[in-house]
Amino acid sequence: MPFSDWLMVRLATRDYLQNVSAHDRYLEEDSKLASSPNPARRLLIHIQGKMGRSHSTAIEKRKRLYISYENNVESIAFSPSCTSNDVRELLITICGAPHISSLKLVDHLGQLVPISPTLECNSADKPYRLIVTTKRRDSILEIKKLVSNMGEIFEKVVQCHGNHEDLMKKIDYLESQLQMDGYQAIEIEKCKHDLMQLKSKINEEMTRLHVTTPVTAKRDVPLYPKYILSGETIQYLKQPTFDMWNWEPNEMLALLEHMYVDLNLVIEFKMNLSVLKKWLRAVQANYRNNPFHNFRHSFCVAQMMYGMVHTCNLQEKFSRQDLGILLTACVCHDLDHPGFNNTYQINARTELAVRYNDISPLENHHCAVCFEILSDPETNIFANVDRETFKVIRQGIIDLILSTDMARHGEIVQSFKAITGCFQWSDPNHIKQLSAIMIKCCDISNEVRPFNVAEPWLECLLEEYFTQSDREKCEGLPVASFMDRSKVTKPTAQIGFIKYVLIPLYETLCELFPEIEQTMLQPLKDAYAYYETKKLEEDLAKDDTDRSKTILPQTCQALMDEKLALEKKLEGAQKTISNLTVVVTNSDNQTTTIPEK
Repeated sequence: MPFSDWLMVRLATRDYLQNVSAHDRYLEEDSKLASSPNPARRLLIHIQGKMGRSHSTAIEKRKRLYISYENNVESIAFSPSCTSNDVRELLITICGAPHISSLKLVDHLGQLVPISPTLECNSADKPYRLIVTTKRRDSILEIKKLVSNMGEIFEKVVQCHGNHEDLMKKIDYLESQLQMDGYQAIEIEKCKHDLMQLKSKINEEMTRLHVTTPVTAKRDVPLYPKYILSGETIQYLKQPTFDMWNWEPNEMLALLEHMYVDLNLVIEFKMNLSVLKKWLRAVQANYRNNPFHNFRHSFCVAQMMYGMVHTCNLQEKFSRQDLGILLTACVCHDLDHPGFNNTYQINARTELAVRYNDISPLENHHCAVCFEILSDPETNIFANVDRETFKVIRQGIIDLILSTDMARHGEIVQSFKAITGCFQWSDPNHIKQLSAIMIKCCDISNEVRPFNVAEPWLECLLEEYFTQSDREKCEGLPVASFMDRSKVTKPTAQIGFIKYVLIPLYETLCELFPEIEQTMLQPLKDAYAYYETKKLEEDLAKDDTDRSKTILPQTCQALMDEKLALEKKLEGAQKTISNLTVVVTNSDNQTTTIPEK
């Protein structure tokens, strides 16, 4: 069978099985399902059968929810012990949508709620509103179609012994699209598996035909323009107040190149300058366009480290090899970051979490991408060092990148505090622990910078947090309160982080380097005071708003009560007046009563 036909049959079979498993499979398993007019009821009977029809206690504990879809309200019932997928199957049956459709639930207040067995019971007059989107379905089918087309192209290329480079580029592009789009993990993995098989078959055919991809890049041609830095720029680059927002990507590459030259790392590692340029360009290309974890953030961390080296005069205390490890780890520490943190990776059971057994999946991935780039001779800046030296460099970079996992923050800080009183510059273990503290300081150093530089970074970080929390809500995953857009403000996001993480971290480093107290620690304290003031202003504004919402209705009610009381008094006075009589007394002391008209 031709490869393209095999691929089409496989995709079609998988698509059929997915749809059958979502609806038809239930109709075939139990005859009771076919006789029920309500599709939600049919699926409910099936789930009851799975949980045990004769078990009376399961019925007593069953939860009932009311769901509104296209102006129709239907009820579903399930056991609290069932899974989120079971609840999702019930909702899919109600709307009759494809199994891979994207579902959202909104409560009567218009708030998004997770699809899970923990949903609160509601009533028919306050149902959850079901929203169905099928965009994912269309995109998946489009990618399947492209994969199929490439299979046909592959057959033609093999027949004419042509160049496979363009086809390989198309496959790489599809893989990047799969990583960028937010599809369900199972769909991503299946499509990626198809792409990997196609790619493997092409590589095998290329090997059989001895087809090689020509190298078009020249070693003596830089990949970005050459910049001549002024003396003022060179000095500014060493300051923690450096404003990176004023620099374009190519200019940041030139500044990073200057750091390697200025610290004599090019000489130390016998780097070819054109290879250094290509390596920097490759690193830049492997950062995604995230709001926060992008190439500009990588440059910020490297620039802060460069400034710290000069401020603390570390050129005289660190070896050039250790300085090279530090700077390279900073440049590569977030390579190919997907924009969703380790907590999401683990809870969503992504490919990275499975691959690295839930242990720092992102940091391990950053390391892997870093050395994948260095494995290419065209971008290997350490190609001219001996094997033993490279092993030391590799282990040092891996250790530093792994130390940026905030889950290990307390462990690393406590370990360093234990040696600050007896720190020895000649002890390699002490240097290693100091390097870990320094890269952690640089990784979260935005608040050290002036307010006009730091605040845009906070906005970028919150944007990335909110994107993650929105996806977690849609997928029924736990949501951290500091990422929830309905709970977080700029002051609340920063006050605790600065007070309990940043200030103690920099105070620990200040014990070894008192010279950074004014340039780095004091700006953090100023930032903390600023956000405390903003928090107080927000609280006062909120109190005024709440007071206006509560006191005004209370005042209006009091006035209405007073008005009613006065009206009652007036009515009583009028009745009294109507019953009055006039008494007249003459000179003989005889009285005459005259009724009031």
